[in-house]
Amino acid sequence: MLQFVLGLAGVEMRLVARRLAGTALLFALAGTLMAVAAVAVLVAVFIALAERYDPLVAALLVAALAFVCGAVLLLVAYARLKAPRRAGLSPLAGLVPPAPAATVRPINGGVRPPPMSARTVIGVAIGAAVLGVVLGRRL
Repeated sequence: MLQFVLGLAGVEMRLVARRLAGTALLFALAGTLMAVAAVAVLVAVFIALAERYDPLVAALLVAALAFVCGAVLLLVAYARLKAPRRAGLSPLAGLVPPAPAATVRPINGGVRPPPMSARTVIGVAIGAAVLGVVLGRRL
């Protein structure tokens, strides 16, 4: 039983690792292509500005544009860090009236149980298998 449960955990971990590696590779390729595209756009802007203005002025304008864009992105990232998390927002948040407040008090004091994940289920199964092996050998 224990070997079976451990085998299930191993299969699941291999699938998760394979999926994670594929996703990381896709993100790396997308990031590389986006960086190349950004450099190409900056070069094109520089060439267009260099024909109209002096090359030094064109370089300063491109640098200023990149600096302003980077500063805006940093401010957005900083604001997202400080913003409270909004859980459970649905696309119909403003269209559907909110549900009435519950008047019945929960038995457990309103404490929600932790969400069940595959790790939790496998952990409980492994614990039960070990306990079964230990008690089976004692009886």
